[in-house]
Amino acid sequence: MTRLVPLIVVLLGFGIAACGDDDGGSAPSKQEFAKDADKICQQAEKEIEKVGQGASTPNEVADAIDKVIDKSREAADDLADLDRPDGAAGDTAGKFAEGFRNELNDKLVPALQKLKKALQDKDAQAAQEAAADLQKLESTQSDKFARELGANACAGGV
Repeated sequence: MTRLVPLIVVLLGFGIAACGDDDGGSAPSKQEFAKDADKICQQAEKEIEKVGQGASTPNEVADAIDKVIDKSREAADDLADLDRPDGAAGDTAGKFAEGFRNELNDKLVPALQKLKKALQDKDAQAAQEAAADLQKLESTQSDKFARELGANACAGGV
């Protein structure tokens, strides 16, 4: 038993240290943030690409649109949860993450829902209009911030 005491004390010390700061001590660098953001964007893009595969009827495409919205919102949440760098890069990271979420909720989701409704209503004209609305969203303010950070996988159009 007495041999276990030093081991327990050491393990307890590690446990107490692990209960301290959740952020591991220091903020990530701009490059680390960009790398983490790119991973999130790349993973979301892969998942979103899979969603529409095999969808051939308007109802299947409408269901796929719901899944795209869900995956996009998950990515927005993950980006918002990333630890941010200090200073100006942290400010840019905040503008990027919040801008992405706002653009998603205020522009992309409504355009996707408009497309979904047009498909469900079998309204070709409305579907074309919704597709045109989506194309207008290719280059956004959050894309600009993503490029400033070096998170190029998160930046859309050029």
